[in-house]
Amino acid sequence: MIVDMHCHLSHKDFYPDIYWELIAQSLSLNLGISKEKVLRDMMPDFWKKDASTIVEDMDKAGVDKAVIMPVDFELKVGKAKMSIEEQNRYHARAADEYPDRLIAFVGVDPRRGEKAVELLEKGVTEWGMKGLKFHPDAGYYPNDPVCFPLYKKCVELDVPLLCHCGLIFIPFEVKYNNPMYLDDVQTAFPDLRIVAAHMGGISGVPILAEIGSLKSNIHTEISFTGQMLACGAPQLLLNNLRMLMDLPLTFAVPFKNRILFGSDWPYANSMMNLEEWVNWIKNLPKKGKRYGLKFSGEETRLILGENAKKVLKI
Repeated sequence: MIVDMHCHLSHKDFYPDIYWELIAQSLSLNLGISKEKVLRDMMPDFWKKDASTIVEDMDKAGVDKAVIMPVDFELKVGKAKMSIEEQNRYHARAADEYPDRLIAFVGVDPRRGEKAVELLEKGVTEWGMKGLKFHPDAGYYPNDPVCFPLYKKCVELDVPLLCHCGLIFIPFEVKYNNPMYLDDVQTAFPDLRIVAAHMGGISGVPILAEIGSLKSNIHTEISFTGQMLACGAPQLLLNNLRMLMDLPLTFAVPFKNRILFGSDWPYANSMMNLEEWVNWIKNLPKKGKRYGLKFSGEETRLILGENAKKVLKI
């Protein structure tokens, strides 16, 4: 079984117009094309990335299940046409439409207080959602006590946390996304299954190795950072994976059992689409051999799905 641990659906009404303007401005600066061209030629296709589209891509790539999740940016960029509760319901309904393929997580900003806890509980107990997604770069640190009621509820409901780490675009800030903050979370909530997204970011792998060396409930998934390195620095990606897998963790679950596949669909599609990324990981043994690194078929199976099955309890 192949499980994609990190995906999103897209809809123009998830965020206010200023958000899309800022995204277009960022892409314009980075790609060297006009903001108007981004909004006219790129965004309309992106806004069509719904449940049917992701399932179509999953079929092409041989992905059995994918975790989809909304992102709560309202307190950073302003209100959208669709409320955060409506966005969560949208994702839950998508999972209901494809119950054998899609798994929905609740996405909510913890600074919403009791309403955030209520949304998490409703999402899990009434709508069948299976976890919690945080995006700290909206303006909070994951070890802020404001987050703790949600962690407590996750443990009570026996669902995992997936926390964004590492790189992020304007107007959001990387400073909130250091995986080191998850050490406090795991210490306070040792039973909470934590997935540090994006390998912790480009500089986050050694930090994950540090905080996870004696804390077995710290996991990571390889989306976006993985695709970026696969395209531009494949040896660094392979070295990072091999380093984590080879750590002699006498008193913890080996990291080879805590690395999960993710694609950040559709955000990373322009670098490497889902089918290409799945095939890249399937070919780890062959790719590693080019650099004198050994990867086994068992290790690729663990990354592609077996490890995620344990985190999701499926």
